[in-house]
Amino acid sequence: MEVVRKKHPVHIPCRFRLPDKTELKLLVPRDATAGWAMHAARCRMSEGSSTTGYFLFCGGRMCVGSTPLSRLDTDKPNEIHFVVMEENTFG
Repeated sequence: MEVVRKKHPVHIPCRFRLPDKTELKLLVPRDATAGWAMHAARCRMSEGSSTTGYFLFCGGRMCVGSTPLSRLDTDKPNEIHFVVMEENTFG
């Protein structure tokens, strides 16, 4: 990870564990928010139904969309680990 961080100093490496148990690795801009990262992950996920909601967790806590990723990047040089949970929603 140190090599990746040196090569891309304005990005944060992120690893997403998706609901289908696959993993997605992204380099996200340092000034991005958790909401932006979730949007980038959703664009790369398979299509869900209109009644499916996705929630982003980091360190066992649910992320608020306005949280800056630079605030979550506390375990340098490792990447940020996110877990995407799926929940059925109605309405």
